[in-house]
Amino acid sequence: NTHVINGAKKVDILLADGNKVPGEVVGSDVYSDIAVVRISADKAKAVAEFGDSDQLTVGETAIAIGSPLGTDYANSVTQGIISSQGRNVKLKADNGQNISTRALQTDAAINPGNSGGALIDLSGNVIGINAAKTASTAVEGMGFAIPISKAQDILNSLMTKKTRVAVSEDAQGYLGIQGTNIDAVTSQIYGMPVGIYVYKIVEGQAASSSDLKEKDIITKFDGQSVTSMEELKQMLTYYEGGAAVTLTVQSLVDGAYVEHDVQVTLGTRPAAQS
Repeated sequence: NTHVINGAKKVDILLADGNKVPGEVVGSDVYSDIAVVRISADKAKAVAEFGDSDQLTVGETAIAIGSPLGTDYANSVTQGIISSQGRNVKLKADNGQNISTRALQTDAAINPGNSGGALIDLSGNVIGINAAKTASTAVEGMGFAIPISKAQDILNSLMTKKTRVAVSEDAQGYLGIQGTNIDAVTSQIYGMPVGIYVYKIVEGQAASSSDLKEKDIITKFDGQSVTSMEELKQMLTYYEGGAAVTLTVQSLVDGAYVEHDVQVTLGTRPAAQS
């Protein structure tokens, strides 16, 4: 996680055998709380495979790996289940800005020091990146992990672009839609793709000058999968007004959803809008 390495002058990676190797921060993103750290390949005897967090079901076993309370408890393993496939979790980024993210909820114990560790399934595949827990003393067993299927787009971006830098709020791009989230449960019930259902296009804004239509479902924003309005707003923090973006959209045609791309030139966010 970015909050683990943020501000560090030196990063060491502690391996399972107890050896430490130097790490190089390749890139980091404050708003998704994801960072990429590189080590020499000859130090990695094996690597974990990524699973598909989009295919998880509630009640499925989840195992969290990390170092709660520091190196004295390094490589601790806790077990639980997937409590929810997608929770809107509100966090405060290291720069003080409030952010919202879609996360896996699990009751596997996640404590300070687990951040950045793997959440895995029974096959050992990585399904999430441990990120946070509910701090309230009134509840127990509410931990959250960044879904790996969502993280992969960001990881690929960080490995090529080094860092993702948010633009100032008054210069951020604006799409001009009102939408509702189609999550996995709604998708199964109504036979709709997971994504953002567009129920209104704001007249005079960017989307109204494109081929995007009301009742379309947005599944990707500029190549990155998007499943909620919260994620869309977060993605827009990296784009200035005037930027050209591609939306991957599912449109209902003769009773079936058809995927196509829509080109949009973003506008500038109006005052007091999101």
